[in-house]
Amino acid sequence: MGAEYRAALQRGELDPLLHPNPARPPRIYRLVVWLAAHLLPRLFRVRVVGLDNLPPPPYLIAANHQAWYDALFILAVLPSRPMVYTMGRRDTVFNRALKRWLMRRLGVFPISPNAGELDQRGLDTVYQLLDRGAPVLIFPEGRYSSGRSLKPLRRGVAHFSLQAGLPIVPVALSGLERLRPRAAVEISIGPPIWPEAPRSRTLNARVARLLERVQTSIMAAFGGRGREGNTGGALGGVIGRLIGRRRP
Repeated sequence: MGAEYRAALQRGELDPLLHPNPARPPRIYRLVVWLAAHLLPRLFRVRVVGLDNLPPPPYLIAANHQAWYDALFILAVLPSRPMVYTMGRRDTVFNRALKRWLMRRLGVFPISPNAGELDQRGLDTVYQLLDRGAPVLIFPEGRYSSGRSLKPLRRGVAHFSLQAGLPIVPVALSGLERLRPRAAVEISIGPPIWPEAPRSRTLNARVARLLERVQTSIMAAFGGRGREGNTGGALGGVIGRLIGRRRP
């Protein structure tokens, strides 16, 4: 475990805008996950590959990012406990009292990115959640990609893995750019990627190497896919109007 990880655990309490116990998710989280797990496979042709690749928690999840509802599909196929936590911008996702109340209970934790870097509170939160046994979901592209292509991955997920000494689970999503009833959606979970031990490489070199392995694993997960379901967009728009504006 790295010095940054240990320092984060010594700095104090978890962000008050976050549910503190991943082993005991709130009722609303359990309800949302239950509804997603039962309704999404009825609305779409959902195919899940590689569930047996999941290691025991805690771990980091690195997924490609096609739409604002990506996390809902991932939560629908992962174990319901412990609670999975996801990053959300403090200035947009937590900018109203009702949203702060709801996001806290859905496992979305606030970050305040500046020039692509997380604030200290956001960094501490990731490590504190991992220490409590929670999986942490990150979209390392930082913005939406299209189809089977990946935008350059940001270094944060690899840095967290190296500091915490925990694996990254690569997840490849397809068919979520636009949705219509019965569209094909695939969620492919690759084998966990463990950080290498600190030997002769510098930290930056180890981060770069781990990030390369994550990108390669996500791309490899696309290889065994059937036809992608990137057709239509009506249902995505309906869900968006029901839940609220898209995330940035």
